[in-house]
Order: sequence, then structure tokens, then C-alpha cells
Amino acid sequence: MILNEKLKKYKIILASGSPRRREIFQILGFDFEVKTKETKEEYPSDMPKEKVSEFLAELKAKAFENEVLEDEKLIVITSDTTVVIDGEILGKPSGREGAIEMLKKLSGKKHTVYSGVCIKNKRKTVTFTAFTDVWFRPLSDEEIVFYVDNYKPFDKAGAYAVQEWIGAAAISRIEGSYYNVMGLPSKMVFTELEKFLSDENFN
Repeated sequence: MILNEKLKKYKIILASGSPRRREIFQILGFDFEVKTKETKEEYPSDMPKEKVSEFLAELKAKAFENEVLEDEKLIVITSDTTVVIDGEILGKPSGREGAIEMLKKLSGKKHTVYSGVCIKNKRKTVTFTAFTDVWFRPLSDEEIVFYVDNYKPFDKAGAYAVQEWIGAAAISRIEGSYYNVMGLPSKMVFTELEKFLSDENFN
């Protein structure tokens, strides 16, 4: 039985307000509900940069502790994406100027996108991280301003979305999962969910 059939026995919550993650779940053919809870996205200052997204994903999942304890069939999936360049985490920009500044940092250089994911139910919690290296060609100031003013990437880590103009026109190379750059490592989520459901103590 394929994963999509197995999942019909469970209630899946995608705990993310991201339309990109919702789109990826729809592409995967999952039946799911979107539900979010306010969570302070704070992490230890000395935490390795590649661990931050996974830490935050688990933090988001902990907010659903009561729900999963009450429902045997509930599976909560959370995710967090960070963009790292030269040892610096680029989160969501504070506004127009912040977005322009971030894209200037990314211009002509390689950065790494990390997506941490947490799968949680009553019995266990599984976390994992995927990473993708992304190269931007050099961007002119005019191109950066054009993208920011027309696409307003203020809710996106690193101030860009790979599926928009900037991805088509300016990304010269990607090593790793394209969907991970969108915000969710789809293949890894699919295979980890298969492992999650194959646990004999869970079924």
C-alpha cells in the first residue's frame, strides 16, 4: 500500500501558514488540514547554523502537544526554513530596505537553504533537516529593486522565492532539492513519513 493510502487512516495537520508548503503537500496528494499556533522563534545563540531550522520546527510541533496526546490518529508536521550565507542566517526581511539588503548579500554568491522538519504524534517525534546549495548570478541594483517592489518577498527567508521571477531569471545553479528551496524537502518528507508509519508500534 502506498503512503497516500496509508495516510487516509490518519488526520494530518500541516502546522504552517506558508502557501508554498501547502502547495507542496497538494502536489504530494496528501489530505491535510492547515493549522498554526503562535510560537516564539528563538534559538540558542551558539547553536550551529545548520541545526536552527530543525530546532525551530520541533519548537513549533511542541505547541501541539495537547492535541496529539488526545488523538491517536493525529500526525502534526511542522517545518522551518533558513537561508545561510557566509555564516549568517537570513530570516524574513523587516521590510523593503531589509529585503534589498539581503538580496545584495546573495548576489553573485552561493548560499545554503536549510529546511528542518518535525513529524509528531502521540507516541514519538521525528526531526530531520535537508539542505540545498543555491547560486545567484550577480544582480544589478535595478534588478533587485524591481523584484522587491513587484513581488514583495517580505514573508520569505532570504527575501526571495525560487518559483518567482528571481528564480527563473537569476538563479544559475542548484545542488539539492528544488522543493527544499521552496520551503519543504518533499522527497525527504515523503520517505520519512513512510518510515514513521511503518513502525510496528505505531500501527
